[in-house]
Amino acid sequence: MRHIILASHGDFSKGLKHSVQMIVGDIADQLQTYSLYPSYNPRDYMEEMSALIQKNPEDEYVFLCDIEGGSVHSALSTLCQFPNVLVFGGTNMNLVLDLLLSTPEILINNPDVQNRLIASGKNGVSLTDQKRIQQKSEEEDF
Repeated sequence: MRHIILASHGDFSKGLKHSVQMIVGDIADQLQTYSLYPSYNPRDYMEEMSALIQKNPEDEYVFLCDIEGGSVHSALSTLCQFPNVLVFGGTNMNLVLDLLLSTPEILINNPDVQNRLIASGKNGVSLTDQKRIQQKSEEEDF
């Protein structure tokens, strides 16, 4: 079984899950969320997850964190001591949708799929401005 956990500072993880749910419906029910608030310590959640992972060593745990190197990501990265854990940093909607909709295969020890997911997240970032719109329009005219 695969556990997908969106983990963030504040309510970003809950908002991301809600947005994904608007697109894919009940498939988003597979997502779990963790929100770090000012009075919380991410190490407490990490320890809770560590106990769960140890009880279910056959399951796959995929954490999608908001900021690579942030406190949530840093705490959860220590869970990579377990062979059935992956921790992504800098998650976005593209990455979550790709993971949910087109990644039935096992992620652990599968660098091709892992790299595809990273590329999907990166490809989800773009910039639109007046100059780019004009260039695209000119290219389409040819």
